[in-house]
Amino acid sequence: MRRRWKWLCLLLLLLIIVGLGTFGVREFLLYNQEPEKPDQIKIVESEHTVLSLPHYIALAKGFYREQRLEVTTSMIETSIEDPFGKQGKETVFLSNLCQSVFTRPLGTGADLVTFAAIAQKEGTYLLSRQDISDFSWDAVKRKSILGDAPDSQSNIILEEALKQNNLTLQHQVIIIQNLPADLKEGAFEAGVGHFVQMSQPVAYRTLQKQTGKMATFLGNAVDPIPSLVLLAPETYLKQHNKACQKLVNGLCKGMLWLDYHKPEEAAKVVASYFPELDQQTLAEIIREYKKIGMWRKNPIVLEKDYKNLETYVTHSGELTNPVKFRDGVNNKLAKRAAKTVEYIPPELEKEKNWWEKVKSLDFK
Repeated sequence: MRRRWKWLCLLLLLLIIVGLGTFGVREFLLYNQEPEKPDQIKIVESEHTVLSLPHYIALAKGFYREQRLEVTTSMIETSIEDPFGKQGKETVFLSNLCQSVFTRPLGTGADLVTFAAIAQKEGTYLLSRQDISDFSWDAVKRKSILGDAPDSQSNIILEEALKQNNLTLQHQVIIIQNLPADLKEGAFEAGVGHFVQMSQPVAYRTLQKQTGKMATFLGNAVDPIPSLVLLAPETYLKQHNKACQKLVNGLCKGMLWLDYHKPEEAAKVVASYFPELDQQTLAEIIREYKKIGMWRKNPIVLEKDYKNLETYVTHSGELTNPVKFRDGVNNKLAKRAAKTVEYIPPELEKEKNWWEKVKSLDFK
C-alpha cells in the first residue's frame, strides 16, 4: 500500500515538473524573443463600395493582423492619367477589371495581375419612375436611361443586358452617358430620364424617398463576372509573395465570416467604414446583396466569369487592352487560401484538453 502511494506521488510530482517546465519554455524562451515584424501592404481602392465588404470585415475583425500583416488603404488618384500605371509599382489595387485592365490605354497588357476575387456580380440597380410589378425588358423600349460613362463596368453590363434582350442601343433605348455620377440622383429627381442606373447606397436612398421604384438588379441580368478584384504587378507578387498570401488568407476568412453571420452583425462590424450610412440601412443593403449571391466563400477567380466580362467589354466596343485569363490571372494564392483557411464561430470552438495545451504550449 505504501509503495503504491509512493508511485502516485512520484507521478504527481512528474506532472507538476512537466507543466512548470512547459510554462517556463513558453514564458521565457518564446515570449521573450524579439517579436517578428509584421509585413505591410498598401491597398489603393478605385471606389469606396459595399461590394468590398469581405475586405472591410477582415480589417475590422483583425483577420489580417492574425496573419501578422498590416494593411493600409487609400483612394486612387483619379486626377492623373492612367493612375493604375503611375501608382502601381509597390501597390495592391482593389478595383474592377474594366477600369484596371480591359479599358486601359492600348498596349498596356497584363502589367497588373488579378490574384483574388471579392465580388462576383455587377452591383448596380435599374430604377424606374413608376411601379413595375413584373419587370420585363420591353418596359424600357422607347425610353431613356440615366446611365454611366461608356467605358465603365456598370454601363458595359447595362448595354449587355439590353443587347441580350434584343434592344437596339441609342435607337430603341437611349442611354444618357454624359452626366457625372454625383449629379444623377438630383437629375432623376428633377425629371431627367424614365429609368436610372444606380449603385448602393444611392439606390436605397432613392427608393426610400420614393422618387424611384425597383425595376431589376443588373447583376442578375447577365452571367456572373469578377466584378471586384485584387490586382498587383507580377513583379510585386513575386517579391512579396508571403505578404500577398497573408492578404488573401485574411480576405478569405472575411468571406467565410460574412457567409456565416447575419447582415445586422456585418453592418455593426463595418459601420465605421460607412459613416454616411446608419446601421439599419447598411444591414438592408448587405441583406439584399447576400440574397442575390454577391459574395462567394473563397477568392478564386473563375475562368468562365473572367471570360464573361471580357466578352461583354468586347461587345461594347470598349476593349482597348485585351488580356487573356492565363496572362491576367494568378490563382495560386487564392487556391491555397481556399484549402487552408477556415472560420470557426466562437460558439462552435471547443475548449482544448490538457494534452492539446501541452502540444501548443497554451495554458491560458
